[in-house]
Amino acid sequence: MGTYEDLSAEHDFCEWLGRMTLAAARLESDLRAFLLLNSVGVSENATLGSLVSALKREGLVSPNGDGILRTLTKQRNYLTHSLYDLFAARIDEGLMYRDDLEDAGLLTDRAFVLEDNLRGLAETAEERIGELQRGELDGDRLLFRP
Repeated sequence: MGTYEDLSAEHDFCEWLGRMTLAAARLESDLRAFLLLNSVGVSENATLGSLVSALKREGLVSPNGDGILRTLTKQRNYLTHSLYDLFAARIDEGLMYRDDLEDAGLLTDRAFVLEDNLRGLAETAEERIGELQRGELDGDRLLFRP
């Protein structure tokens, strides 16, 4: 099995993990802005998961949109918070298997796809924020149209 040090030396993986992290931060910022524009108070330090929960609680996301956001949040959290624990066998296999750690290309692909999905949702959120700021929502409060 590859080691954590091997993976941390993989340029492509680290690049896409960094890009994924930036895309997640962008989406967090957009979700916070959307909530604030809808008069929902949120902490400046609110996590992606808590922002998604606030969207659902306030009826600002469809069940489908909520499911997508929760899935991406879980994937992001796993890649950013659980990889070392998986290497160290401190957690059970979950979204990934320990054998996956041998293939830096697979992990790079996962970070790439997740970055693409997070970035796409951020772009959509930014469009909705613009519509809200211009008064173009016509009573449609959902962040993502079903």
